[in-house]
Parts: sequence; C-alpha cells; structure tokens
Amino acid sequence: VWCGMVNGYLIGPYFFEENVNRNSYLQLLREHLPGLLENVDLATRQRMWFQQDCTAGAPPHSVLIVRVFLNNQYNNRWIG
Repeated sequence: VWCGMVNGYLIGPYFFEENVNRNSYLQLLREHLPGLLENVDLATRQRMWFQQDCTAGAPPHSVLIVRVFLNNQYNNRWIG
C-alpha cells in the first residue's frame, strides 16, 4: 500500500498487486501518481516537494531509474 499527504490532502491509497520492486514503483510514479494528485490544487502541486522513505526496507525507491525520473518530474524537488 502506498499513500501520501500534501497540504492537508490525502493522496491514495494505491495498492500494489505484488511486492514492490523498481518497475512497479516507477509505474506508480509515472502512471498512477498524476491521477492521484488531480484533486490537489495546481499552486500546491507546483511548489510541493516529493519525499519518500529510503530506509533499508525500501530499496526500490533508491534505484537510478527512479532517481532520474524524480529529478525530471520534480525538478530536483524531492527528498529520499
């Protein structure tokens, strides 16, 4: 299960069908997160930072392809 919060908005939840890996996490970011953020007003989306958990239990968050996507999508406004 993935969910997020931004400026009082609850984002998600999003349910993964299998264990999370780099491909399924990237698919969430590319294909599902934009739709999940539709209810967040544009001004908030333009100034928000994306923060993800990168503890030892979350390696899909730190693979190169995910970091490159986040750099491009959030203009280096992400933490994790």
